[in-house]
Amino acid sequence: MKSSNQPAISPARDAAIQILYRVMSSAAHSDDLLHSPAVNRLSAEDRNLTTALVLGVLRWQLQLDAVLRPMLQRPDAELHDAALLALRLGIFQLLHMDRIPPHAAIHESVEMARANGAPHAAGMVNAILRRVQREKETPRRTPLVVPLTPEEQAHPEWLLSRWRKNFGNAVARRIAVYDQQEPPSGQLYTPEEGLPQIDDGSRLIAEITAASVTNPRRILDCCAAPGGKTAVLAIRHPQAEIIACDISPKRLEAMRKRMDRSESTKHVKTLLADMTAPPSTLQAGSFDLILCDAPCSGTGTLARNPEIRHRLRESDLPRQADRQKAILTQALRLLAPGGRLVYSTCSLEPEENLEAVKAATASGAYRSIDLASLLPESVTSAAIDGTLRTLPGTQPCDGFFAALLEKADTA
Repeated sequence: MKSSNQPAISPARDAAIQILYRVMSSAAHSDDLLHSPAVNRLSAEDRNLTTALVLGVLRWQLQLDAVLRPMLQRPDAELHDAALLALRLGIFQLLHMDRIPPHAAIHESVEMARANGAPHAAGMVNAILRRVQREKETPRRTPLVVPLTPEEQAHPEWLLSRWRKNFGNAVARRIAVYDQQEPPSGQLYTPEEGLPQIDDGSRLIAEITAASVTNPRRILDCCAAPGGKTAVLAIRHPQAEIIACDISPKRLEAMRKRMDRSESTKHVKTLLADMTAPPSTLQAGSFDLILCDAPCSGTGTLARNPEIRHRLRESDLPRQADRQKAILTQALRLLAPGGRLVYSTCSLEPEENLEAVKAATASGAYRSIDLASLLPESVTSAAIDGTLRTLPGTQPCDGFFAALLEKADTA
């Protein structure tokens, strides 16, 4: 979709609709697109508005669609991409951005549809947005949307059902509320000069790993890119040999450049590797400390990565779990006798977390170590049977799981 970039559309809204189209039509990630050269060229004010629009629409998309669909002449009609995105942007601004004048939200949304290949839909976009505004100003006895709260409605029903079953209704609702806001930062740790700027949950996993072994000789980070946790390990253990692996050449190259920018991380070695079948250069039993932060569904990070909820299917979870078990099984094989491994995910789903750990350690050659003593005071409530499980809205960070495993010392 290409905009004619008419003057009637602000640079921020034009950038937002182009990014949303890329996310909708490809596997692109909103975070990468929001840090692209095109967005960086915008003024600070326009960058902030673009970010708010993109993340806001992605967070609230299901609720926005539930508002607009009944207002169509044919609710199941397939809309032109530009018309659909213009409606989502307009409704989001009307319902969730009080500082945006309604006339600006409506007018520019109409122009976005017109400029991006859907001039035929301009009248429909205008009519629906004006109706949304009227009903917001004069609420009906029957609200626009309800059996669920708006925050719950912005999540797939299958995911909410899992959370209600696993954590209870109140916790599921808190997760949904957390996911619709900008995630907090700086709640768990005091910022330290020289440490990478990463989200609190990632910092928590890195610090747990670093603290779990005193003076390790060799450290392995199994799925390391983009390298924030690796950098923390390198700074905490400057004497250690550290190998950081990743399956993506592009991500590994970006990580290598990141490591080389600081003297405190230059000693990190990077290795292209599929950790479901590690290369022979990674010798069995040779690492004192391993971080196995496995690729996962990411359901604990929907506030930070809102497009996940639109792409993930419940049928994806068994496949994710199989890959996690394979990676963890291979990582444990590389652990030295007496060595320790932290297995972690940013998922809330049990089959990716404790169930994966139990499956990979069924042989009995490893024991679980209680990691409660390694946690900062603000998340001690997240220690569950010796493991870590942070829940968004309950703890002040994204959702993470971690287990600390130790290989039997055969000496």
